[in-house]
Amino acid sequence: MVAQEDMKPSYDEWMYWTQVIVARLTTVTHVYGNPPHADVFMSEREKQEKLAQTVDLMRRLHNLTDENELSMPADNADEAHAHELRLIEGLQLLYREVLDRLPLLSQDMQKLLKSPWYDDCAGKLANILFRGALDKEREGIGSGMPENGRLPTVIEGLLEREASGDGRVLRVKKPPQAPPFMRREEIARLWGKRNSAFLRSAGRVD
Repeated sequence: MVAQEDMKPSYDEWMYWTQVIVARLTTVTHVYGNPPHADVFMSEREKQEKLAQTVDLMRRLHNLTDENELSMPADNADEAHAHELRLIEGLQLLYREVLDRLPLLSQDMQKLLKSPWYDDCAGKLANILFRGALDKEREGIGSGMPENGRLPTVIEGLLEREASGDGRVLRVKKPPQAPPFMRREEIARLWGKRNSAFLRSAGRVD
């Protein structure tokens, strides 16, 4: 039997981690737009340019997932599967862009928040950004580089599994009382609950 980590990620995994990425980018845009320390110099022009770039990346992630959610076939399994594959293909391009940008974003956030990325972060906002919400370290951006673990490692792993995986992890089965179409947020929540032990233990940087 092929282990999950050797298979292509499921649609639910892509949805789960897309929401995590959007959540971290949302914090980044907040810090660019409202830097907490007035004595940290970064020109207004530079902040606005980087804010606009990050917002644009978030917008494209939202647009891709929202458009696919609204047009997802509800009564044809084969069409729905093909639709999911097209969405995953589009997300791969955006994930690569996120992976390319994360090192610089992390550097900027460390500067603007006056916080290290690895431990003893300066306040709750920095802790969530760098180390993940509720101590889920795999959901924090860390240094922005895959070799240092956390979200960059997850993104790199998803892309590598998609490229070389043997088969695809099955989707979470919808509960019997669920409506015919379940929102991606609920699917992602179920996937996270089902894989909570895996999320807590894999890829941590202690």
